[in-house]
Amino acid sequence: MSHRPFRPLRLHRAGDREQSRHATWLELFFDLVFVFAIAELAHVLHSNLSWWGIASFAGLFIPVWWLWIDFSYYADQFDVEDGFYRLTMFGIMLGMVVMALTIEDVLHGHSERFAIIYTALRLVIIWLYIQAWRFLPEARELTARYTISFSIAFLFWLTSIAVPEPARFLLWAIALAIEISNGPITYVTIRSVPTQNSHMDERFGLFVIIVLGEAIVSVGTGVSQTDWQWAAILTGVSGFLMAVSLWWMYFERADETTINQALRGGRLALFRAYIYGYSHVLAFMGIVATSVGIQFAIEANSEHGFIAEQRTVLCGGIALFLIGVTLLQWASPCSLPRRVILARIGLALLTVGVLPLALSPLAIVIPLTSLLIALNAWDGVPITKA
Repeated sequence: MSHRPFRPLRLHRAGDREQSRHATWLELFFDLVFVFAIAELAHVLHSNLSWWGIASFAGLFIPVWWLWIDFSYYADQFDVEDGFYRLTMFGIMLGMVVMALTIEDVLHGHSERFAIIYTALRLVIIWLYIQAWRFLPEARELTARYTISFSIAFLFWLTSIAVPEPARFLLWAIALAIEISNGPITYVTIRSVPTQNSHMDERFGLFVIIVLGEAIVSVGTGVSQTDWQWAAILTGVSGFLMAVSLWWMYFERADETTINQALRGGRLALFRAYIYGYSHVLAFMGIVATSVGIQFAIEANSEHGFIAEQRTVLCGGIALFLIGVTLLQWASPCSLPRRVILARIGLALLTVGVLPLALSPLAIVIPLTSLLIALNAWDGVPITKA
């Protein structure tokens, strides 16, 4: 038996095991941490209803999503199911929980707490790519680029701890821009792309389920805090049907071969795969914002009017999801008919057009739910390959 502290990594290659990979128990456990992180983001949006609160929710959602992407894609590339790597993943999960607890601190002048734990987690992903560089010579060009890029961004995260706001937020934005742009630039420009058997499509779908769970929680929480007035119940039922419509729109055209086809295709296929992957953040953020907007609509029936900020959260969330899901499905191997793209863009514009109208919650939720259901019914056609 080897006494080396780290078992050499290996790539998840096509044909190593079964042709079709699925999420492991560790990956499913890892995703559960983000249930808490997403719930904290939703809480921040719900409890800080202001234009600053809305902007903060959007701004914080991106680094949280990016951590999930980074660690999920690392596990998609390399086998981390045994030994010290499994223990490392448990440590990362604990760090994610601590980070989630600091999300609301950002809105109250203590963003250095978020920066400290986020910086520590960035150091872990750098260390993981260094291990991959050590043990996998065939992937050294790829892992070296990730290590260098993430190390440069790490310096910005580290510096931000000592820099006051709002300059600290600017350093965060620079660091995220470096990290997020590294993937597409690397994969499009490296001489050879390591062959791997990816299941990131499934991981994206599982994350959609996670954020849709927040919509169900919001409906239940909103109705439970009312006196079961008919308006609140009707809004809650409409909100549930809205969540079902979002699920339907995403999974009706879900394609579990997108990433693998891109890895075996040319540079254009790789570039489209990044549009596919990165557009998910718009869909994820849109679902969470919609869920909080549904809760606002339910609560508004028993309190005061449906104010502009509340309408923005609900309608903006729906529009964001429509844009995100249309982009990612357009970039997948299965084609989106032009009529579907135009219909979704039209509904997104209509949804945004509702924002300045001081309508009641029911006058907004029921028509938008009906339109989403109608769009899904109209779009119920067989998928054709591009």
